[in-house]
Amino acid sequence: MENSNKRLVRNFLSGKKDNKALHWSILALFTCLIMSRIYWSFNPGWGELLAASPDKVFRDGEYWRLFTSSFIHADLSHLLANSYMLGVMGYFVNYHYGAITYPILGFVAGIFINLIVISDFTGKSTLVGASGVVYYLWGFWLILYIFIQRHVPLNRRLMKVTAIGIFVLAPSQFKPQVSYYAHVVGLFLGMISGFTYYLKNRRQYHSYEVWEDIVEIVDTELEFQALNSDSKNR
Repeated sequence: MENSNKRLVRNFLSGKKDNKALHWSILALFTCLIMSRIYWSFNPGWGELLAASPDKVFRDGEYWRLFTSSFIHADLSHLLANSYMLGVMGYFVNYHYGAITYPILGFVAGIFINLIVISDFTGKSTLVGASGVVYYLWGFWLILYIFIQRHVPLNRRLMKVTAIGIFVLAPSQFKPQVSYYAHVVGLFLGMISGFTYYLKNRRQYHSYEVWEDIVEIVDTELEFQALNSDSKNR
């Protein structure tokens, strides 16, 4: 008797891509470094034009700050803390989905993240850093993982995503100077963006799936003898 099963050989995420993901990722990090250095120096005054605050954006109409604030960081430790995940997630998103998704769509999303977050701020409180973009990339990646890795049972996919949410994305400690609201907004917008992106390209993603048949030959007579022998031993 033959038992036939199917095994996934290749899908969209396992296929090799030919792009410049590493170059784009390094370029984004280098831009963060340069703009942060300008922000720290405040010389000849360009630095003070970069951070987003309710007064500067809504009162003075300096809307470019919604974009530039994602690239600048409070200090070197803040920059280094964001650079690791921004580099890794930026690389993976760009490698599989192209430069449109990152850095372009990632930092455009940063504009909306910053807009939503500073709307909850008061007065001269400022928002700086790429953490909102980092969480956006995580949300984007995890949603597409759920829909593309269809060979993995749904409950296992959800368990993996939940585990990442708990052990990687959830903060181990709370610091008053960190905007956790930006993390939540970024993750939520990333999930919406990822779901929209999947709906737009799902036929392309599924076309990469290659399955192979696995045929198992089962000797029913030997199985019967083994079961019969086992029952006698009892």
